[in-house]
Formats: sequence, structure tokens, C-alpha cells
Amino acid sequence: MPLWDGLNNILSHGKGGKKSKFIVKSQNEAAENFKMLTAEFEPSIARVYLVTWNVHNQPPPTDLADLLGLDIDPSPDVYGIGLQEAFNQEWVPAISQPLFKKDYVRVKARRLQGIVTVMFVRRALLPFVTSVESEITKTGLGGFWGNKGGVSLRMDFMGLNFIVVNCHLAAHQDQVAARLLDIDSILDSQKFKDADTDNILDHDYIFWMGDMNFRLEDTPYEHAVMEISKENFPVLLANDQLNLVREEGLAFENFKEGPITFAPTYKFDPSTDVYDTSPKKRIPAYCDRVLYHFHDCAYGKTRLQSTLLDYRSHPSYKESDHKPVSAVFDINVMSKPISQPVKFLSEGLVWSRQSPQKVTYHVRRNFQETIGDWIGLYKADFTDFNSYISYVWAPTSSDGVRGGGAGKDSRGINKQVKFARSLLERAEEGMYVLCYLTFKNSLCGISLNFLVC
Repeated sequence: MPLWDGLNNILSHGKGGKKSKFIVKSQNEAAENFKMLTAEFEPSIARVYLVTWNVHNQPPPTDLADLLGLDIDPSPDVYGIGLQEAFNQEWVPAISQPLFKKDYVRVKARRLQGIVTVMFVRRALLPFVTSVESEITKTGLGGFWGNKGGVSLRMDFMGLNFIVVNCHLAAHQDQVAARLLDIDSILDSQKFKDADTDNILDHDYIFWMGDMNFRLEDTPYEHAVMEISKENFPVLLANDQLNLVREEGLAFENFKEGPITFAPTYKFDPSTDVYDTSPKKRIPAYCDRVLYHFHDCAYGKTRLQSTLLDYRSHPSYKESDHKPVSAVFDINVMSKPISQPVKFLSEGLVWSRQSPQKVTYHVRRNFQETIGDWIGLYKADFTDFNSYISYVWAPTSSDGVRGGGAGKDSRGINKQVKFARSLLERAEEGMYVLCYLTFKNSLCGISLNFLVC
């Protein structure tokens, strides 16, 4: 008998008997998306570090080293940070600063009220990043309010693609059906530009995390606290609502979760490790989770594989009524990924601030330029795409050139833009790079370092 009668047909099979949204694409279908990749491409490993934390509208702590795993060796290649109830605007800078010092670049940050998702990539790997997009879904008040919902960031990375979904689902013990409908709404509403990965479940690697708000069934408060004191976590997890709905096939079909060897992460008295002693005595629960999925397919010699290395809570942080949770993965990627669609050709240059400078770049034939694309001048150690020194708009016509000639070949077209002398006045002497970005700040090309003097 289904755990929640009546939901099985709606949420497992879809409305009107449609196939479940959690039935993933076949191996052949996925492989079609990468016909251009040849069998000579060998697999490599990239490390992904994920954090989810409902911060309960509290300011960030002064030390985030443990939360961000700054002592991990080897260091992560990608960070995905998901916050909930992060209305305090200090959170994104607080998370960013320690990662900037470790030479990470913030490639995207997106906010839906208190739901914040931020992604960082190691600077050396920026040439293998493109198609960065974000989407939001409001699920509060029937989809009209963003206090609950999901914020996702996706990108093509090292020849493959992955997405991080950060969610805050409906609260309260008895709202399982609402939580399942929230998941359904996020899957239905989030669409992306890439025809091969136009929805969440089409991505090669999917990481779904957040304050999912699933609670413990048939577990009195006193019993939960007693089992926690004995570290008898399997007894609690047997009644975990998320585990039960997954067993019923109501959500996250084919997704995985690592072994939970830590205590419930909700709900704590302020500034303590003591579970709720208020008159409500909310039952401890594993609200904060990280799930993952990868498709069973291979592109040449690179077979998709996501290996969970670590899954833990961080109980030393007492700012919130939740404890943060982190997960570390090694994923298979291409060792020789396809290049970015825009390649700067004027390498090894020295720019003088006293004269205008022309930039020549090659646009791959199948790249869809759009109005609003731009080329930014950045210091070589820039930290995010909003920290440009100056910029020019990129021409979008097939022969259009702002400031110089163009040339075509079978692989694409060469274009040219000009940085006027007035645009270089803010540049101090030092090393710089050029970045080609879309109007939504998705990176499409990055130059080698060059000197401005």
C-alpha cells in the first residue's frame, strides 16, 4: 500500500498517466548529444564540493574554513553552495572571500528571496567552462511567493555538463504532499537554452540539495532524542519521510544518497547543540540533504561516474537552528574537452593605455551570438564577472565588425572589436585577460594573460 494514498498515481506516474519525470533518458539518447566527441578522449577526474545550510536569517560566522573544506587535498575544482533563509546580504561575500584567496572565480550567483545558490570554479579551469545558466522556481503560496522553491545553476564543464539544484521545500510534519508537489513544480518549470539539456534531468550530472524539510514519521520527540544520544541513526532513518517516498517511487527515482552517519540536522535551540526545548518540541529531523544522479552512458572512453567521497554535517556551527551539510564527489570528465566557442587570437600582446587596442577573436560556426554579448577587460586575478575594468559590445551580424575586418572559414568567423583609449584609462599597469560573455554573464571564451602598461 502506498505510504501516502492517492499520491502514487499523481506523482510517480504523472498527471493523466504520464511517465514519471524521474525516468531518465536512455544511454543511446544521451550519447547522441556528444557525437562530436571521439573515442580518443580519455577520462579525467574533477572534484566537486557541495554545501547546503538553512542559516535561519542569521549573519555568517567569521570562520568558514571547516564548512568549505579549505584543507582538502587535492582541492575541489568546483564549489556549489546552497543557502536557505539567507536574507542577510553578507552571506555571498562571506563565502566568496576565502575561496577568492584560494584562486577560485565565482562564475554565478542567483537569489530567490532567501534561497541562494553560488558556484565557483578553480581559475585554471575557466577555459573549460561555458553555457552557465540559472533558473528559479517559486513554490510558496501556490507558486506566487519565493519563500519556498528552487534555484539551480548549470554549466558545461570539462566536456560534460552538470547542474546543482538548491531547494527549500514546504515545511511542517504533515506536508509531505506539498513537498512532493514542490519538487514536481521545480522539474516542470526549469528550462534551459541547450537543446540537449533543456531540463534538469537531462544533465550528465545532477546534484539536488537543500532544506527539503522531510521529517521523521511515527517518532516521538523523546524517542528521537534518546536514539540520537546512542548514535542509533539507522532507527531514525527507517522512519525518514524522504527515504520512504523514495522507496515508494514518489520522488527522486534513480537518485542516490550517501550513507548518513551523522545526527539529525534540525531543530536546535539558538547557539547550542541542544534539540528544540521550546513548548513545541519539534522532533529532530534530517531536513538538510544532498542527492545525486548520473546517467549510465559513456562518451568515447569517458564513462559517467560520480563517486561520493564524504558526506557529513558540521555541528560546530551554532548560528542557525539547522546544521550545515557538505558532500564531496569525484566525477569523470574529459581530459581533452572541446574548446570554448569563442577563441581570442591576439595572444602574447602588450597593450598600451595611450592608444586604442584592437581585439581579434574567432567565433565557432555553431555558436549562437545574441544581442547583448560583450567582451570585458579584467585583471588577471579577477574574482567574478562583475569586476570588469571596461567592456565593449560584441557584434552579432555574420560580417559585422565593430572597429575592424572579419574573415570566415569553414569552422566559423573571425571578428574584431576596438577598445578606445578612454576605455583603458582605468586600467593600472599589470596583467589582464579578456572574457567573452553573454548578456547573462555566461562565459563563452577567455584569453591568455597579457600585459597592459
